[in-house]
Amino acid sequence: MDKPFYAVSLVWNILRRYLPESITQNIRGMRTFIDMTGACFDVNSADAERIEDLMTHASTTGDFKFSRATSLPELKEEGAVYG
Repeated sequence: MDKPFYAVSLVWNILRRYLPESITQNIRGMRTFIDMTGACFDVNSADAERIEDLMTHASTTGDFKFSRATSLPELKEEGAVYG
């Protein structure tokens, strides 16, 4: 995102809007970036290419960016509260 968001539910809502349930139910370990401008998660290797195709297309019409991580960004600690 261009601006920080306040809850990981925003990311989940975007994913559920553009991906079939058969894929979203297999997403695991979602963590937000420390600056709250994005999130990363684990997916089955069999779903990775389909997710990338669907979300890359969706991001051209949405207010978000999507890409496959090439390195792990700094992540917010689970359960940490900022603000």
